[in-house]
Amino acid sequence: MDIDEFLDREISDLGLITDKTEKLEIPDFQAQAEPSPLLENIKHNLSKGNLEQAEQIYVQLWHVLMQQKLKWNKEIYEQLHLISRQFSGALNYAYEELKRKSSYINELINRARNAMKEGRKEMPFKLYSEIEEINNSIPNVFFEEKKIIQEQIMDFYKELKNTTDNELIKRVNILLQEINQLINKTDMSIRTNDMTNAIVNYNKCLEIYNQVPEGFLRQKNSLGMRLLEIYKSLSIYNEISNLQRQLSQRPHESLQPQTLPQTQQMSAPLKSSLLKEKKERAKRNIEKGFYNEASKDIQEALQIEPNDAEAKAIHAKIKTLQ
Repeated sequence: MDIDEFLDREISDLGLITDKTEKLEIPDFQAQAEPSPLLENIKHNLSKGNLEQAEQIYVQLWHVLMQQKLKWNKEIYEQLHLISRQFSGALNYAYEELKRKSSYINELINRARNAMKEGRKEMPFKLYSEIEEINNSIPNVFFEEKKIIQEQIMDFYKELKNTTDNELIKRVNILLQEINQLINKTDMSIRTNDMTNAIVNYNKCLEIYNQVPEGFLRQKNSLGMRLLEIYKSLSIYNEISNLQRQLSQRPHESLQPQTLPQTQQMSAPLKSSLLKEKKERAKRNIEKGFYNEASKDIQEALQIEPNDAEAKAIHAKIKTLQ
């Protein structure tokens, strides 16, 4: 074997073309394959402006090409080549649309900021809603550009939230001050026995208290504890008043007429001692939390002396506790 034959054989083993070997098949890059369903799907999405959906199929084709390694696949090549050209035109159009929307978003943000300065409270929120709607219509394929737009929107949102939060705090502080003043007035009315004004102020106080929004629990809880004490005092007063009205309408009746004759036959010292004992027992039962037993004791005390003021007060207190 001479040197020429040796070299020819080595070149042939490497797959290189020589004048002594058959020529390899060169891929026909010009011929076009039949349109595939994937290609038609991408074209359909691009025509509708659905760049995200078209991109997903585009990425799938590239994964298929990657799996081919360097094995020639005419169909994938031609599909990707055609799709890339179509993407180029669609992306250019969408990018111009993005720039137009970005400019309009900046215009809306400036209008909203001016509205905030002028004290027009509703307008910035309406404009922000429109801004978000436009931003959501920008395709996610423009990640970098959309990130810049979103940062501008977030800066504006922080301004808007900070302004509204500060206004809310001011409004709530005014409500809390008004509640505090009404509580003080109510306490003063109770101390001076002006129950009519105490009830009126208490009802106003409750109405304003319920206007305080969520997020101010610490302040509401502090005022709420004071309101509960007022509620307790006014409830006891109301029970006593109702009981007095009932007794005034039935001056010769007691709570349990069947045992009244026995008490009427008692001497005054015995009646007084028994009355005191019943009231003291009722108080002890209240302290222990035995409200039913306390109620029974105080009813027996009122049977002994229906007009005893302390017994009436204890009776009213028990009703608020039960």
